[in-house]
Amino acid sequence: MTSQLPERIFLDTNIYVIGAAFPESPERAILSWAGFGKDEPGPVEIVVSEELFEQIRRVSKRVGSKDWAGQILGRIWQDFRLRYVILDPDSRRAIEATGAVPREDTGIYLTAREGNAQCFVSTNHELITALAKVTGEFECLTPKEFVQRYLT
Repeated sequence: MTSQLPERIFLDTNIYVIGAAFPESPERAILSWAGFGKDEPGPVEIVVSEELFEQIRRVSKRVGSKDWAGQILGRIWQDFRLRYVILDPDSRRAIEATGAVPREDTGIYLTAREGNAQCFVSTNHELITALAKVTGEFECLTPKEFVQRYLT
């Protein structure tokens, strides 16, 4: 491993959906490292919220089915060390008012921020760019970058 592993990370919706669907993907490598489908949780705490779970449900139903969405959520609850955060509606409004983060991603950003994530992993390049440039609060990486930096 080339860098010291973060202790707490946020995985965006696409990491769960792509990782569950494609076993050979960098997204699956990250999920497996974090404990997905394993008997023991991985070495990292995963930051989650109801906002994230709703997005996983919505996207998974479109890609697979309602049952598949439930299977992914079940694995998250069973397999990972979680840090669950509850989002404050006032914080959401304040962030939306700044325009610093795309409106549709405000809840996702707040989940990572309120959970004190050290690293934010997403395939959403627009979001990663916005977070890295505007907030600088945590390291922002694509799945491939995360695997190259921390898992190889």
